[in-house]
Amino acid sequence: MPLILVAGSPEAGATTVAAGLAHRLAAAGRPARLERLAGDTRAEADATAFAAIEFARAGGAPVEAAALAAEGDDVVIAEAPAGAAGAALAAELGARLLSVSREGAGDPGASNGAIALATHARAGGPLALPEDRLLAAPTVGTLIEASRAQVLARSTEGDAAICEHIVVGPIASDAGDAYFERFPRSAVVTRAEKVDVALAALRVEPECLILSGGGEPSPYLLDRIASARRTTLLLAPEGTVETVRDIEGSFGRSAFAGEAKAERAGELMAAAIDDETLASLLAD
Repeated sequence: MPLILVAGSPEAGATTVAAGLAHRLAAAGRPARLERLAGDTRAEADATAFAAIEFARAGGAPVEAAALAAEGDDVVIAEAPAGAAGAALAAELGARLLSVSREGAGDPGASNGAIALATHARAGGPLALPEDRLLAAPTVGTLIEASRAQVLARSTEGDAAICEHIVVGPIASDAGDAYFERFPRSAVVTRAEKVDVALAALRVEPECLILSGGGEPSPYLLDRIASARRTTLLLAPEGTVETVRDIEGSFGRSAFAGEAKAERAGELMAAAIDDETLASLLAD
C-alpha cells in the first residue's frame, strides 16, 4: 500500500492538493483513499470535505497517525495537520512526502527528500498549482457568515454553493440580463428596495442574492425565490458598499469544499504532477 503524506503550512492549500492528487490517481486508474490526520482545528471539516468527494474513498473523520491502515491496493493520501513537521511525520509513517507551500514562501521539505509543490503560483506547470478563481471562491455559507446576513430563503444546494464572482447590481435594470450573464456562479449584491434589479439578476439564477440595507424585502421576490429554490436569498444589515467590503475578503481564504473544487484541483494537478513524479510518489 503506497502511503503519501501531504503536509504544508496553514493556508498553503494542502487539502486542495490532497484532493487534486486523488483525482490525478483516479484518472490514472489507481484507487485512492483520502484521510485527514487529527491535530488541528480544521481536521474535522477537512475530513468531512474528503468524504463528499465521489472519486475517492474517505473515512469522513480525523484519524490518528498510528491508526492509518492498509486496505487492499488503495493508495492512501493522508493530509497532515497544518504546520506539522512533515519530514519527521513521513519518516514515522514510512510515507512519501509531498510538501506544499505558497510560491515564494520557501520549500521546507526539499532538503528532506520530499517532492515540493508550490501553490498560489503565477502560472501552472510542473510542481506548480496556479491561482484559480474557482479554487479561491467562497461558498454561500462563508458569505452568510462574513456579511452577518439573515437567510430569507435557501437554494437546493444551500450553503455549499460556490460563488466565483461578486456582482454589484447596476443603478437600473436596463440591459441587466446582459450584465449579469457575464458572471457565472455569482453572488449579486443590490439594495433591498431595487426589486427590478433583483428580478433581472434572478433571470440568470445566481447562487446567492444579497439584499443590502436591511430593508424589508419584496414579498413577491421572496415568494419567487423560495418556490424556485435556485438561489439563496440573504438580507444584509449594512449598505451595498459595506457589504461588498465584508465579503470580498472571503475570496482566497475559504476552506476547500465541494466536488467542483475537487475536480478543478484534479485538472490543475494533471499539469503539476507528471507521470514520472507520480511514479516516484507511488514507489515503495
